[in-house]
Amino acid sequence: MKKVFVDEMITWVVQARNVLEEANIPCFLKNEFSGNLAGEVPFTETWPELWIHRDRDEAEAKALLQPLRASRLAQTDDDLSHPAWDCPQCGEQNEGQFALCWSCGTIHEATA
Repeated sequence: MKKVFVDEMITWVVQARNVLEEANIPCFLKNEFSGNLAGEVPFTETWPELWIHRDRDEAEAKALLQPLRASRLAQTDDDLSHPAWDCPQCGEQNEGQFALCWSCGTIHEATA
C-alpha cells in the first residue's frame, strides 16, 4: 500500500479517489473522520489521505493525480490573492476564497 494524495480538505481527496476509481485503481481513504482529533494530535496527522492497494499502481496513480495536484496548488495560490469581504446582508467578515457568506449564505457580488 502506498499513500498517493493528502490534503487538508476532504473534497480534494474524494475527487482524487474518484479519478483513481475511474481508472480501476483500487484505493481507499484514511483519516476520513479524523478532523475532530485536531488539537489532540498534530493537525497534519488528521488530514485525509488517499492510499492505493497495489504498489505497482503508484506511478500511474501519481500521473493521473498530477493535474488535480496542479489545480489544487493553483487554487491555493489564487485564494491568497482574494481579499476578505464583508457580507452586505449580515455584515459578517468572510475570507476571500469564499463565494458565499458562511453565516447567511449570501452570494459575494464579485462572484455573482
